[in-house]
Amino acid sequence: MGLTIDQTAVIRAVFHGQVSAEEIRHWLADVERLIVAGTPFYFIATTLPGASFCDDYRAIQAVWYKQHKAAFRSFCRGLVRIATSAEEQQRLDTPALHAAWGVPYFVTTDAAAGTRWIARHMEAADAR
Repeated sequence: MGLTIDQTAVIRAVFHGQVSAEEIRHWLADVERLIVAGTPFYFIATTLPGASFCDDYRAIQAVWYKQHKAAFRSFCRGLVRIATSAEEQQRLDTPALHAAWGVPYFVTTDAAAGTRWIARHMEAADAR
């Protein structure tokens, strides 16, 4: 056969203003729907200056990730963090965070560079 069709989603989350627990759960439910459907995805996240999160957002995210870690790592083809400053980029681009996510992980201050990174990964997958 001479045709292969793949579907890969790109999720882009921009956190701004006051981010509630309900919004965190909604975001994680969207990711979970992709996992349940067996849809590979790339995830792009940006936290704009001035954004603040509900007090328990880290706990909500940690519980979700612990429950879905294997599936997340199976379907997430790459995680891009768009930093808003060089300082944030340095804070996010650590060996510990690369290891914690367990998927290809790229941190940049240039959103276009993040998109190009995803495109290169998609092209590499097509070559296999």
